[in-house]
Amino acid sequence: MRQETRIPHLTNDRWRQPRLRVDSDEEGLRHASWIELFFDLVFVVAIAELSHTLETHLSLIGFLQFAALFVPCWWAWTLFTFYADRYDTDDVVHRLLILSGMLAIIFLAANVHNAFNNGAIGFTLAYVATRSIVLMLYIRVVQYVSVARANLNLYLRSYIPSTILWLASIAFGEPTRYILWAIAMTIELLTPILGSRLLTGTPVHPSHLPERFGLLTLIVLGEEIVSVASTTAGGNWDLLPTIAAVFGFAIAACLWWLYFNFLETAVIIRGIRSVHVYNYGHLPIVMGLALVAVGTEHTIHEASHHVLSFGARWALCGGVALYMLSISIISVTACRRNFSWLMVASVAIALTLAIFGGLLPALTLQGLLLAMLVIKVSIEILKTKFTATREDEIIKMETRD
Repeated sequence: MRQETRIPHLTNDRWRQPRLRVDSDEEGLRHASWIELFFDLVFVVAIAELSHTLETHLSLIGFLQFAALFVPCWWAWTLFTFYADRYDTDDVVHRLLILSGMLAIIFLAANVHNAFNNGAIGFTLAYVATRSIVLMLYIRVVQYVSVARANLNLYLRSYIPSTILWLASIAFGEPTRYILWAIAMTIELLTPILGSRLLTGTPVHPSHLPERFGLLTLIVLGEEIVSVASTTAGGNWDLLPTIAAVFGFAIAACLWWLYFNFLETAVIIRGIRSVHVYNYGHLPIVMGLALVAVGTEHTIHEASHHVLSFGARWALCGGVALYMLSISIISVTACRRNFSWLMVASVAIALTLAIFGGLLPALTLQGLLLAMLVIKVSIEILKTKFTATREDEIIKMETRD
């Protein structure tokens, strides 16, 4: 008797019913879809606008405004990412909604530069539109996936009150408008944590989600490469700026190495609370990288000066400290044995350079920061090699027995 051969999930990608992707036996090792990669491009624009805004206002107020605008932009990315991780169908309806979200985020990015002036209303409306499109995605999925109702209920708990606050802020001026923004964002950020029990029935994908966050990290790292390239593109190859550019690239390489070789992605399989640590831990990671990019650009410009300016020093060194602290917290959450006094010392050194770096020449400060990162990466490589050697020895001993 001839067996019927069933071709799995091939042909018509125009219309697909949403399903919980994590429960599918066909998933296995899952990668980002083309629409997800296309979607990430709008965040290149958003992050570039945020960085440009900080570059022109490197002060305490500038840092606070940068952080205040960075959070909703990052949160918008996570909302789409977690939806797609669970329910991405990549069909016509899904693509149209994602493309609509991209357009809303473009308008969000376009209003970043003047969000605390005459662009506040545009920023508010663009952000509300972004969140509303995510709501439409969840409304669609609950028609086909019953467990998705928990996701929709949790989303509505933050969407309704925060949207009211965002829209109400249009009617007010400073500082009431920004107080309403802060309250709305606090509601949005806390709701998934407080409603964790509603998420237990819809786990995240163990390979897809880390890849998505890795791609976001790579995008923001790219901003530092752009900073190095753009500041040397004018043909200014004087010795000190050139050395600063080389140091800047080397710092970016070390940060890349630390993330993609030593960050514990296994944390997301430990439960929903660990997923929250992984998710929220990436906010200071990507924010720190954006700060380093701004600091690198100013360091190259100011390399011929005796010392780095206060803002450039804190962007560069403070960004590295924020980045490394966040990686450490995620790794320790995955396994307590990952705690390292070396990481604590690295964060302390970066902060010390930020505080007292005004006593050092600009290149000396940047060089010390780079040296610390090179030592950190080197020790981690040696630790990995030692651990692998020990495991091989244990396996050989067990085999002999």
